[in-house]
Amino acid sequence: MVKEGDILPIVTWNMYRRERGVNGPIGYGAEWDQAPQQFWQKFKSNELFKDRCIIIGIPGAWTINCTHQMQMFDGQFDPLYTKCVENVFFLGVNDSSCMQSWLWAHFAIKVDWIADGNGEFTEKIGMLVDKSDCGYGKRSWRYAMVVEDNTVEKLFVEDGMADNVGVKFDPYKKSHYNQVYKYLQTTGRKQDPPDDSRWYWDVPSAERVSAPEDDIGLKERLVQSGKEDAEYNRENAEFVNFNPNKDSIAHKEKEDKEKEEQNKQDKQMEEGMLGG
Repeated sequence: MVKEGDILPIVTWNMYRRERGVNGPIGYGAEWDQAPQQFWQKFKSNELFKDRCIIIGIPGAWTINCTHQMQMFDGQFDPLYTKCVENVFFLGVNDSSCMQSWLWAHFAIKVDWIADGNGEFTEKIGMLVDKSDCGYGKRSWRYAMVVEDNTVEKLFVEDGMADNVGVKFDPYKKSHYNQVYKYLQTTGRKQDPPDDSRWYWDVPSAERVSAPEDDIGLKERLVQSGKEDAEYNRENAEFVNFNPNKDSIAHKEKEDKEKEEQNKQDKQMEEGMLGG
């Protein structure tokens, strides 16, 4: 397992996310051409972890303890920033869509996410465990670490780390926000609170790995991506616009059954009236 003072391994993550600093409407009701476009980008861990930051290793996005922890760090990010913490990264052995939607669904705007989908980084730092008994497969053990210049400054690892510890065993004490904040207070490092112009929500501090010389520029790539999405939506309108409450076979069978029952009742009523 990685220790305090260790230099973290360098890995490259390929994550599907939008360009840093690009904002716009998302979610239900937003026009697709108004929403910020996303594309695959490569990030090097040593570049992300150059500035002083906190890495939170989580067993799984959307789980109760992980969500509570994420909301705590997001809601109380500014006090961390005043202790010279530039970013907080929630890192899980999940895919990009899972990690991103998790933060967005909970309106987290100040913490960021890293999708260690293959578990490469998590395994190299000795935090990969088997949670097959929960149906999760390989996941991260819960931990928090303060990192600067890709070097571990302080490490908080939950007790009982082992494979297949059971669905009810998910310790969340040592990596709690309060424990991390108490440590930061002891370091004596301070800076002014973040100003209003600071970009949150999608804040990897590293630049993307350089694209090939013949690669088209960002603007052209976004336009091209938008056209491809629009074409896909047109060609697959039957599936894209599918409404399970109206279009599913089960719903239609239910409708037919209800209609048949109604016709039966109407007929019985009609026969009763005629007989009377």
